[in-house]
Amino acid sequence: MTLIASDRAPGLCTGPDVTIPADAEIAPHVTIYPGVVIGPGARLGQGCILGRPQEIDARSRSPRQPPGALTLIGACCRIGSAAVVVAGATLGDRVYIGDHALIRETAVLGDDVMVGRSCIVTHSTCLRDRVRLQADVIVGPWTTIEEDVSVGPRVTFIGDPTMGRRPPGVPRRGSTVRRGARIGTAAVVLPPVTIGYEAVVGAKSLVREDVPERTVVVGTPAVALRAVRDDELLEVWEPDGLRPVG
Repeated sequence: MTLIASDRAPGLCTGPDVTIPADAEIAPHVTIYPGVVIGPGARLGQGCILGRPQEIDARSRSPRQPPGALTLIGACCRIGSAAVVVAGATLGDRVYIGDHALIRETAVLGDDVMVGRSCIVTHSTCLRDRVRLQADVIVGPWTTIEEDVSVGPRVTFIGDPTMGRRPPGVPRRGSTVRRGARIGTAAVVLPPVTIGYEAVVGAKSLVREDVPERTVVVGTPAVALRAVRDDELLEVWEPDGLRPVG
């Protein structure tokens, strides 16, 4: 795959078809592969890689992607130092990708998504608008996280609950997190479960059953503790989440 040196920034290499917006900020040693489309106002951190071709081991069951898959980076995105966005991923506007994060092929991130340091967002995933992942989160395949969900550090959304013993041909089903839910630090979510609208999962909980909407669950395995109060709902908080309205 052809890459050419560019004088736009020190150590920058790009595919011959790549157009970099005039207002983009580019740190040293960035690599942009062919097929990457970058929106205006992008900020690319040192050593980040955009559109890297899919690389999977010979026995992987991950869907194979054709070479040169289109990679979309929306307007005003920030891609952290040493972060990797694999070819075929789609990032909406104002997405923030932390240092050392990995965004796999076919992942779709909506507008204003925040992905913290060293997170892994795997293939066949969807993070809708304003989702926030703190550091070291792993989002396994076929996971869908809806709008305004907050995920604490070191949370793991398991992709395969059989630990590699899923029979061939059996379709995989991921977990779904509904709008406004909150997942505490180091929780583990086993598919295929649904975490309901405005539900709360306590820190270090193991979720292996569906969580009803507006319910707080805690423990291993997670069990219901109480209902989410009206004053705790997303609608009564400002967008920055720092203090209630009124």
